[in-house]
Amino acid sequence: MRPLLAIGVVVISLGTVYQYVSFVAGINHRAGSGFREISAEGRFHVDLTFTFDANADIFTTDSVLLQLHGGRELLRSQDPVSAGTILTIDPVEGIVVGANEFYLKVSTADAEQLENDEFSLSPQDQEPAEAGGSSADKSRAVRIRVFRDDVLMVEQTFWSEPGQAVDGVLVIDVPGAGDQPAQHQHHEDPNQADS
Repeated sequence: MRPLLAIGVVVISLGTVYQYVSFVAGINHRAGSGFREISAEGRFHVDLTFTFDANADIFTTDSVLLQLHGGRELLRSQDPVSAGTILTIDPVEGIVVGANEFYLKVSTADAEQLENDEFSLSPQDQEPAEAGGSSADKSRAVRIRVFRDDVLMVEQTFWSEPGQAVDGVLVIDVPGAGDQPAQHQHHEDPNQADS
């Protein structure tokens, strides 16, 4: 009797798992069939402005990484970028009507420190910080600006924690060609009489 009970429990368990997997596969197939992205009209470009020298460090080989939603790379640079430099990505392909996400990550490693320092985890090997503090103690910033047909759509500045990379996600809502942004729409009340 016990072997029959064990076989029954296994059959019911496997049947339940099979039904669940079939159900989820059916939902994903139906949901994905009607979705279509519409490319936004216009010429888009992105400007990045740095307040610091961006350099790759021992943990990341990229000094600058900018991606559009879905992991589509717009910019990947392993070369150092000087403070005050404006990097322009023009044109930006892949912008769609609706929500668009830009992911930005910029390494804040100090080039001089990387060349002169040897890696050590021992506290005895660490020198005391200078009176003004080391550059690793400073917050860094990168400004990202997105343009459509040379008109500024959005501007945001991303700050780092001291000693950390600058990273963030910028989400913009791109209206279609005939759409107007919500704050610029004007609706008249049809019940209001003209005076």
